[in-house]
Amino acid sequence: MSRGIVELCEAFQRKFNPSATERGTRIANREIGNKVKELLEAKKLDPMKVSFRTLFESLVGPISSRELMEAGNLASSAFPNIAGQIISKVLIDGYTEFPKDVDQLCRTVPSKLKTSRVVGWSAIGFVQQVNEKEDYPEIVPPEEKMQTIKNLKYGGLLSLTREDIFFDQTGELVDRARMIGQRGAQKRAALIFGVVCDGAGVPANGTGLSGAAVYTAGNKNLKTANPLGTGGWETARKALYDMVDEQGEPIWILGDRPLMIVGSTLLAPAQKLQKNEHGDLGTANLDVNLAAGQFDVVINPYLPLTSSWWYGAPQRQFRWEEVWPLETFTRVGQDTEEGFNADVIQQFKLSFYGGAGASDYRYVIENDPV
Repeated sequence: MSRGIVELCEAFQRKFNPSATERGTRIANREIGNKVKELLEAKKLDPMKVSFRTLFESLVGPISSRELMEAGNLASSAFPNIAGQIISKVLIDGYTEFPKDVDQLCRTVPSKLKTSRVVGWSAIGFVQQVNEKEDYPEIVPPEEKMQTIKNLKYGGLLSLTREDIFFDQTGELVDRARMIGQRGAQKRAALIFGVVCDGAGVPANGTGLSGAAVYTAGNKNLKTANPLGTGGWETARKALYDMVDEQGEPIWILGDRPLMIVGSTLLAPAQKLQKNEHGDLGTANLDVNLAAGQFDVVINPYLPLTSSWWYGAPQRQFRWEEVWPLETFTRVGQDTEEGFNADVIQQFKLSFYGGAGASDYRYVIENDPV
C-alpha cells in the first residue's frame, strides 16, 4: 500500500512538475494530497495498511539522517500532505461514527456569534370570528422574546513524533487519531446531555435557559415524587399536554413522538414500560399498559445512579448552536518549538465551536422520584 502511494507521488511529480521547480513541487504535492483524500473517501486506501516510516524514507529520506530532518526537506516533500489527509480522515471518521443518539434531543443550528441570541416570539393574538360586512380585526403581533446560548471552542492536538516513524507505529497513531475524534463527539454529546438534563450527571450547572435552570416548579415542568412507572408516565404525559403558551393556548405537540431520557439505573424499567403489554413494569398486573409503544427511550450515560427521568419533545426546545463543525488542521512540527524540543515531525489539530442551550421550557418534563 505504501509503495503504491510512493509510485503515485512519482507519477504526479512527472505530470505536474516536469521542470523540477519549487512551484511545480508545491502543485504536485497539493494534487497528491487531493488524490489521497479521494482514495480514502472511496475506501480504496486503508490507513491501517500504510507505513509512515516507508513513506517518510521514500519521500523525505532516512529518519536517522540529521540533514533530512530539517524543516525544509520535510515541508517540501509530499509527506505532510499525505499524512495530513490520512490522519484528518481518521479523526473525522472517529467523530462522525460516534453514536448520535444525542442528536434526537436537539436541533443543530448554524451560528456566527460567541453568544447566540435565539429569537423567538410570544404567542400571537387569536384568530376571531368575522361577521358579514365587518372588517377583519388586526391580530396583535407577538412580542419578541430572546434566549441566549454561550458558544465555546473545543479541540486538541495530536503529534507525529520521530519515534512514531522510527519504530513504525502507524497503527498506534491511527488508533489515537480515531479515539481523539470519538472524544470530540463525546464532548459535544456531554454538553447537550448536560443542558437537556439540566446539569444532572455532567459538569454543568443547570443554566441551560439563558443562565437559568430549565426545570422549575414555576415553569410547571418539574414533577417531584413522580417515580418512573405507569402512574408516573401518566402524570408526565398530562403535564406535557397541559402546557400552554402565553395566550393560554395548548403548545400542541400531538404530532411529536415523545422521548424518555433515563440513566442506566432506569433503562430496564423504561424499556419494560415501553414494551410490556400488561401491568406496571412487568408485574402480574393484567391492566392494559397504556404506555406501551407510546415513546422512545434515550439513555444518558452520564446518569448511572440517577432515578430522575425526562419526558417530552426535546427537539422543540433544545439547540446545538454550531459556529463551526469539526475541522482538522496540520502543520510541519519542525517549524515549531515542540518540533525542536520534542522531535515532533508533524502536528494535527481537531477543533469544533458551538454550544447547547434551550429556547423554551414547555416541551420536556423532568420527573424526580422524591
